[in-house]
Amino acid sequence: MKKKMLFTVLALLMSFSFMTCAKAEEESRWQAVQPERKVTSEGLIVDYDLSGLDIARWWMEGTVKITVTIPEDYHQDSIVIAPEVFEEIIRTVELNDNDNIQFGNSFQPGDSLGVDITINNLSKYTYNYDDTSFEILPKEDIVYYQVSENEEDHSATLFNDLNTNEHHHFNRVYNTALRALIPGVRNLDLTDEALDAALKNAGYNGIDDYTKYLLDFYNNKYGTDYTRLDSFPDGIIREILSECDPFLNTNSAYRALGVGRITYDNVLNAVQRKGFSSIEEYVVDYYNQKYGTNATKIVELSAEALDEFFSSQGNQQSGGYYINETNADVNALAYGFTYNKGMAFGFEDDVINNDNSEEYSVGEYMRDLSKGDEGIKKGAATLLPNGIGKIEKAKLKSSGNYILNSYMNYEFMVNMQFTYSALKGTVIAKYVDVYGNVLSDDEITRGMVADDYETFAKTFDGYTLITIDGEEKGVYINGEIVVIYVYEPKTEGETKTETPEAPIVKQVNSEIIPPKTGIQNASLGILYSLIIMGFALALLKRMSLEKNSI
Repeated sequence: MKKKMLFTVLALLMSFSFMTCAKAEEESRWQAVQPERKVTSEGLIVDYDLSGLDIARWWMEGTVKITVTIPEDYHQDSIVIAPEVFEEIIRTVELNDNDNIQFGNSFQPGDSLGVDITINNLSKYTYNYDDTSFEILPKEDIVYYQVSENEEDHSATLFNDLNTNEHHHFNRVYNTALRALIPGVRNLDLTDEALDAALKNAGYNGIDDYTKYLLDFYNNKYGTDYTRLDSFPDGIIREILSECDPFLNTNSAYRALGVGRITYDNVLNAVQRKGFSSIEEYVVDYYNQKYGTNATKIVELSAEALDEFFSSQGNQQSGGYYINETNADVNALAYGFTYNKGMAFGFEDDVINNDNSEEYSVGEYMRDLSKGDEGIKKGAATLLPNGIGKIEKAKLKSSGNYILNSYMNYEFMVNMQFTYSALKGTVIAKYVDVYGNVLSDDEITRGMVADDYETFAKTFDGYTLITIDGEEKGVYINGEIVVIYVYEPKTEGETKTETPEAPIVKQVNSEIIPPKTGIQNASLGILYSLIIMGFALALLKRMSLEKNSI
């Protein structure tokens, strides 16, 4: 089936706070914090090579190569790298299918896209990767929230300050709940008017109670008491959002039965011949034995067992064309599930074996700030002067456990961003007299390693500068540079020499560090005093010895 969309790529539900019932205190399991959206630092050069992409009508794969160049004359103490890689992919897709792009399939289960990033640092500065700065987030500012004063009214959920359906057109599908409610209709007949009438006949308050009906139906089917649609296990959510009934899928439990054509009656007859009273009883027993569990119903099975039972979602019932879903909760459920369960991102050594691995989902990156750090550190933790850093084989993939049509008619985009900070050094200028007395607070500056620094003498009434220990000028290093200005008191009748006043710092991108405390300065003065007293005592001892020898 053709998917009506420009480009379907990962995004994430930022503030997934829609309500599915009156229990407003219950939060979505996909709750995540909205990160700050960054853009690539001005002055960086970003080039894209999309020649390695294989874009066809029914698949997309290959690798996008990105080269980020820090120019030779670049002079910023922090760098943001946020390539618009997926915008570039869209432009390429448009070139390949300019006339009929909306009906092209740009990203589907089983597809994967590689992203290789090379960072060329032509500047004289060293930049280090900032921990936990790697983020994956939607390009658009996605916010679901309640706008109704009545918290029980969950039909007013908005998306980007617009009604959800104005942008996110999830298709209403003939799921198991709707087949029970309105038997034997086409997808195009699943109108709001038809649902409204059927729900009223079933004792509900029309289409306004569609969310409540879904909760009642699936809680009853699986023996649960969830109060939010997104609280159901993943497989049941796929059932809610598709035309597939997991009890009619070819799974490992059914294969063990040896059933040929999968129908409800065929499976039921097969499990009854084995002494089970229901399909669920058999399925639970099969997976309990396989995984050593003691569940009493399907939803209590292990994650591995649930994934096996719900894994196949291919028994599409009616096919054909669809109409847009108008229920905000179902739209939000489809959106959140797709990007918390259906899309994954990892680096070369982040092996994504499990197709629906939550560990590497886009949502997981939003909830775990450490995700992505190791992948970058391995190849590009430090950008040395005139050096190259590489972030290779980062891969976006879709899980395969997707929902039929869950991402139709929507332009999903992603932001990938991370930051570096320049390596900095410290220069400390000290002002003391020959006796170790501190004449002034230290002047401390910080600057980017390889930048110039300069310190200056000061004037003090009654003192003359006699020596400078250290380099007054130079470049910042990865560490501390100490410059000591030593003064001596002027003798009586000495001509007063003034050292001209000068600013303390004369370089760009340096930080003036607050002076050391009085205790630190006092300690320094004591140290110098002890040294001078030692010299004095040694001199007196020598004079005494010479006198005795005479």
